[in-house]
Amino acid sequence: MKFTLSALVAAAALAASAAIAPASAGHRDCTADMAYLNPDHDGTIDWHEARRAAVRLFHKLDPDHDGTLDRNELRGRVGILSMARFNPDRDGTLDKHEFLALVKHRFERANPDKDGTIDCRELSSLAGRNLLRVLK
Repeated sequence: MKFTLSALVAAAALAASAAIAPASAGHRDCTADMAYLNPDHDGTIDWHEARRAAVRLFHKLDPDHDGTLDRNELRGRVGILSMARFNPDRDGTLDKHEFLALVKHRFERANPDKDGTIDCRELSSLAGRNLLRVLK
């Protein structure tokens, strides 16, 4: 019984340290993300700044310049379910309007206080990291 209790304590300590490390790492990375996404340096990202970054990324991810992004071009940024949800014409690609609808949805999810801006705390959340995938 003593071995089991010590194993439980060790596992709990390991879990607690794993939970703390990503939070501090996310906050540290936020400064670089803010510098890239926040040209007015006000400490928050508004929809216009997010949209500008998303359009920039869209063009970067579209090397064939066909005006759409397929699953290969979106690899690691958009999952199967999001691809299906934001691709109403079911052509297997996202055009710029569909891509921006996805970005807008992720922006709203990352902004739980509904103030229209994303701060460092919100950007470090799971929803904020999902937003970053389609902005950088």
